[in-house]
Amino acid sequence: MKKINILIIEDTILTAQKIKKSLELAGYNVCGIATRSERALEVILQQHIDVVIADINIKGDLNGIETAKLIKKNFNIPIIFLTSYHDDETLAEASSVDFTGYIVKPYLDEQLLREVKLASFRFGLNDTTKCVELNSGYTYDIQNKFLFKDDKEINLTNKEEQFLYLLIQNKNTIVSNEYIDLILWRDNVTYDENRRQLLFRLRKKVPELDIKTLKGEGYILKIKDL
Repeated sequence: MKKINILIIEDTILTAQKIKKSLELAGYNVCGIATRSERALEVILQQHIDVVIADINIKGDLNGIETAKLIKKNFNIPIIFLTSYHDDETLAEASSVDFTGYIVKPYLDEQLLREVKLASFRFGLNDTTKCVELNSGYTYDIQNKFLFKDDKEINLTNKEEQFLYLLIQNKNTIVSNEYIDLILWRDNVTYDENRRQLLFRLRKKVPELDIKTLKGEGYILKIKDL
């Protein structure tokens, strides 16, 4: 399994060092600590970054949200906000960024590591294999999250993409309803019907894939050895 490269954007050095220590003890690689927006962009241009953990209130020409928005738009790197701010105005501004996680200080190390782990699953950051051969002529590009049928790309929505990725990563193994809800809907309330509708739409696009429902348990993608 490859090491995931993380950039910390935080202008309080003690906090940044604490985050760095927690991440490195968990096996992640912290490529840099940026206290200003300008430095954050320099690091991203110089190194391959998989995940950015950003405080909202930082020094520099851009605040943390503006910096994150620029990073997301130009580099499409998962963003996890780690901040003391959770008022409506800040949340509204942060919502302009397609962020992956939002942690409010003070926080527990378990919360931070959970968000990084979820980001790694959502974006396939742990994968070293680029393509997976499925049955019936399907091929899945793990790195770019593209599905092909006989070399023709199948267009999937974001939720369909994430759902299929979970099934492929756990092929021939049950993926529980609780885990699917955590990854696809995070802490938002969801219902069984949402999962059923999502599966219905996915099956219409990939009818040859053997996706089974285990009532009250979860779902499983059956793949025969090729």
